[in-house]
Amino acid sequence: MGNRGKALFALSTSLMLALTACGGNSNSSTSPSASPASSPKASESASASPSEAPPVELRIGTWDGGDGLKQQQQIADNYKKLHPNVKISIESVPDQYGTKLLTQIAANQAPDIFQIGDGDVKMFMDKGALEDLTPYIQGNDGIDLNDYYSTVLDVGKLGDKYYTMPKDYSDIGIYYNKKLFDEANVPYPQAGWTWDEFYDTAKKLTKQSGGKYTQWGVNLPGGWLRAILPLINSYGGSVISPDGNSFEGYLNSDGTVKALELYQDMYLKDHIAPSGTDTAALQGVDLFSAGKVAMSMTGRWPVMDYEKNPDLSFGVAQLPVGPSGAANTICYAGYGLYSKSANKEAAWNYLKYLTGPEGQEVMAEFAFTAVKSTSEKLGQASNEHLKPFLDDLANLKEFPEKTSTYFGASGGKAMGAVLEKMMLGKPIDVKKELDAAAKQATKDLETAKNE
Repeated sequence: MGNRGKALFALSTSLMLALTACGGNSNSSTSPSASPASSPKASESASASPSEAPPVELRIGTWDGGDGLKQQQQIADNYKKLHPNVKISIESVPDQYGTKLLTQIAANQAPDIFQIGDGDVKMFMDKGALEDLTPYIQGNDGIDLNDYYSTVLDVGKLGDKYYTMPKDYSDIGIYYNKKLFDEANVPYPQAGWTWDEFYDTAKKLTKQSGGKYTQWGVNLPGGWLRAILPLINSYGGSVISPDGNSFEGYLNSDGTVKALELYQDMYLKDHIAPSGTDTAALQGVDLFSAGKVAMSMTGRWPVMDYEKNPDLSFGVAQLPVGPSGAANTICYAGYGLYSKSANKEAAWNYLKYLTGPEGQEVMAEFAFTAVKSTSEKLGQASNEHLKPFLDDLANLKEFPEKTSTYFGASGGKAMGAVLEKMMLGKPIDVKKELDAAAKQATKDLETAKNE
């Protein structure tokens, strides 16, 4: 699963512009000129028998390579058996995908369907590159939204309109090594545990010998803001206003300050997590499977490898709960329909197949699917190591890159600087640093808007 997980996180880096964490100026979005239900082309391409349907060529843009590309090709081949009139070309661009895609959009030559990362949905919508899928979803060739996990589906929703359909995703969970817990006589985590209980558990599982740490309680996500957001949100904090126009009182709110003070203490006061120096010294080692850390805070990507390890007995728990309740976040890849595609109805029919039960049964071999029936059929909803991730979907919170396309260049950059300073190994005045970060983010936001 490792390569697939890395691919999901790598989109924001390849896109460059949006600086999403699982990792332009606005134009008005383009809506369908006619709903699929009333369009003659929809009738021809989606409903006509294969022998009567006119030939159609569809281009699919993706950053996937390797096994992910093979899966997409298999889905396309399966679809073509049902629709022999449709030719599907998958354009794989593992490197510089975003650069090429933006160039194609500027030249009005983008693929009919293209892969997109969570934090870039709004950016592409603002550029007018994404078709509003809502009329298609509600049309004669539509789908039942109740067949999908709503919080995952809603990543592609802006206002009351859908612009992408989910390819795959993961939220965040806590892995725990049962052997290390048993040796320390520490009870396993249970759903509903608190961040204080998490902290206390990690302290009990941190060991020293000869003045050196030989085992840490948990491997934390370092300066990866997206994974730290659940802690911030569960303490009532945030990093940007709901309307995306302000940082003062949000990025430096009491809840954000308290959450990051706790996070800093985990690293620098009680050393329950390996520092960057510690991790560098053990480069190439999976600290969790090697028994160097008792817990690990990350997505579902290592599950398959861990399940194949006969020497590793592990469990997965939902994220801890804070004073303001439960919170989680998501890393998501989806597909959008190009607003200037010449074959919108045929493209929608394939997009529906690709992200529906037929396509997702193939896609979900290495990833979570948003299709409930497929998740149940493949055993994701019953697997003891996957179910905690699904159980936490109800607690997903909005992430800032969706709130504002300018977050990466403003609040994201400012928060990144604070976290980077925190990771250097010397305590910082969290409140002071966040106050300064909020002011800097406000300036950067105005600059970004005016560029």
